Amino acid sequence: MSTTYLGGDHFDDHVRARLDDLKPAERQVARFMLANPNEVLFSSAGDLGAAAGTSDATVVRTAKALGYSGLPELKRHLGQTFTARTEPTVRLSAAIENLGSTGSRQIDRVMADSAERLQEMQRQLAPEAVEEAAQLLLDARMVFTWGLGLSSVCAEYAAFRLARRGLVTRHCDDTGFRLADALLPLGADDAVLVYVPARQNRDVELILRYAEEVGAAVVLVTSDLSADLESRVRVVLPAPDSPTKFTGETLTASIVTDILAHTIASREPDRAKTTADLLTRLRADLGERK
Repeated sequence: MSTTYLGGDHFDDHVRARLDDLKPAERQVARFMLANPNEVLFSSAGDLGAAAGTSDATVVRTAKALGYSGLPELKRHLGQTFTARTEPTVRLSAAIENLGSTGSRQIDRVMADSAERLQEMQRQLAPEAVEEAAQLLLDARMVFTWGLGLSSVCAEYAAFRLARRGLVTRHCDDTGFRLADALLPLGADDAVLVYVPARQNRDVELILRYAEEVGAAVVLVTSDLSADLESRVRVVLPAPDSPTKFTGETLTASIVTDILAHTIASREPDRAKTTADLLTRLRADLGERK
């Protein structure tokens, strides 16, 4: 499940290489995108069509003619180039400027960014991948959850959600040498549920390498759909990030977690119901002792 622009080229190089293949109206939109990258990143198809002197339909057709699945994927590639070429403070300033100063505009921008990410996730997320991941987690003796950076929040959430479906889970938020200790009990009968945004580090590499060494199945939730990662794990579940950073990396990852939890419950409803009853009884016991 790799994206169309993973050859390593930047957005502007990618577009310029395809300009001659576009129809006149599409070329007009493409040239506008090259000249106004920030406006493209923070605008809707309708806004871009008006600014480029065409239409929203032409903007969408241009994105597809350039090899993207649509405008959201084009924006993500542009966002990657923008991130690679600018300092964090510059990116933050651009986001603040485009969010505006009024509450209504900020609500509209953030909600639009959320909706766009969820639509893209629905496009990318294959039902068979969800089903395979759910079965791997169900079959595991123990599910080890870990997340990189802020994604650790999603990993901890997953440990709670899956435990409430009757699975044995263990969340780990360790890094470095402590992570090495935490991996020691991992075995071939276990599964690893890892949450990793586009960036990677030595901790991620250690988890993937050791899981492969002991034979533990890995389910990876990530915005990085590169072939290199796909080849090292059993299942990749896409959690698209935000090209504008109006919404955080945990948004789509947490929804992937909810989908997994519901799929697992539907596969083994008796286990989920028994666990829910037990949790209710334990909570009731706590209430009686107050």
